Amino acid sequence: MFSNKLTKCPACDKDMELGFSGRSSPLSFFTSERIKKFVSCDEDLNRAGWKVIFPAKARFDVAYHCRACKLLIVDYSRAIPSKEAKAHAASVA
Repeated sequence: MFSNKLTKCPACDKDMELGFSGRSSPLSFFTSERIKKFVSCDEDLNRAGWKVIFPAKARFDVAYHCRACKLLIVDYSRAIPSKEAKAHAASVA
């Protein structure tokens, strides 16, 4: 269903765990330029927008997590519906 593209952590070379990051909260990103200029408005990469305030259907991003060094890599290129994420979780359990 989902290929485990990242099997090893790029920081510590330990195993990465394939999972999901929720899209109902913003995936915040500040460029170095924004930090230098003291701009406090971040870029919401996964476009959570009003879903933070108003409930919406659960959707996810594919994510890779290294528990050893606490690195989280999120692929926000495609929203994964809840049904698809649950089917993947059932297939690996």
